Amino acid sequence: MSKKKKTILLLFMLMAVWMVFAVHRKAEAYTASYTIYVNRKSNIVNVVNNKTKKIARAMYCSTGINYGTIKGTYRTKEKLRWHALYGGVYGQYCTRISGAYLFHSVPYFSVSNKKVETKEYNKLGRQASKGCVRLALADAKWIYNNCRTGTTVVIGENRKLAVPKRKLLKISTKKSAGWDPTDPNPANPYYPVLKLTKNSYKTVVKGSNFDPRSVITVSSRFTDADLLLSKVRITGSVDTSKPGSYKIKYALKDPATELKKTLTVTFTVVNP
Repeated sequence: MSKKKKTILLLFMLMAVWMVFAVHRKAEAYTASYTIYVNRKSNIVNVVNNKTKKIARAMYCSTGINYGTIKGTYRTKEKLRWHALYGGVYGQYCTRISGAYLFHSVPYFSVSNKKVETKEYNKLGRQASKGCVRLALADAKWIYNNCRTGTTVVIGENRKLAVPKRKLLKISTKKSAGWDPTDPNPANPYYPVLKLTKNSYKTVVKGSNFDPRSVITVSSRFTDADLLLSKVRITGSVDTSKPGSYKIKYALKDPATELKKTLTVTFTVVNP
C-alpha cells in the first residue's frame, strides 16, 4: 500500500473514531439532561433528572384557563430572553414548548424588571394564562439556564407531582406593576436585609465571650426573622484569647424568594 493510501486510510479511521466519540458524548448529554412534567390541574411543574430519576426542581405555575394549555409530549424548541406575548405584554426567560406555547415568567407590562403584573403574579398555583405555562421568574430562569433545547416536556393531569418547597408568595396589588419577588436583579426591593445590629462593635475585648451570630440582624418581607437568622451560614471564627484581626463571612439565602445576601466583617480582638 502506498504512503498516500495509508494516509487516507488513517484519516478515515480518525474520522470514524471521532464520530463514535461524538455520538457517545451526545448520548451522555441526553442521559444527564432533564424531563419536565406539567400538571394542568394542580398547576405544578416537576423537573426530573433523567439519570438519577430524582426531582431537580419543583415549582408552581399557571397553565391555561379551562385547560387551555396543550396536552401531550413535546421537545423544547428555542429560548428567548425577553419575548412579546399575547395581549401586548412581555415575558422573561422564555422556553418554547411547541408553537405559541412557552414556559415564561409572569407577564410584564413592558420590558422592565419592575413592571410585572402584580395581580397575575398572585394567580400562580392556578389556571390563569392564555395557554403558556407561567412561572415565578426564578423558576423560568432555572429552566432557561439548565434545560437545553430538545428537553422533553410532558403535559397532562394524570401524573401526581411533588409540591414545591418554596411556598407561593402574595405581593401587593395596590400598584398594577411591581417586582417579581424572586428576581435576582440587584435592584429588587424584595432582597433580604443582612447587617450588623446598631449597637454592635467590630472591636472585641480579649477574653470576652463572642458569638458572631448575635451581632447581626436580618429581615425579609416573607420570612420570619428567627427562621431567617437560623439560615445564615457563618464562615470563619474569632479567637478571643489572641489579639488580632479576624474575618467573618455571613451568607444568607431567603427560603421564600431564593435571593441571597452576603456580608463580610473584620473583627479586631484587643487587650483589655
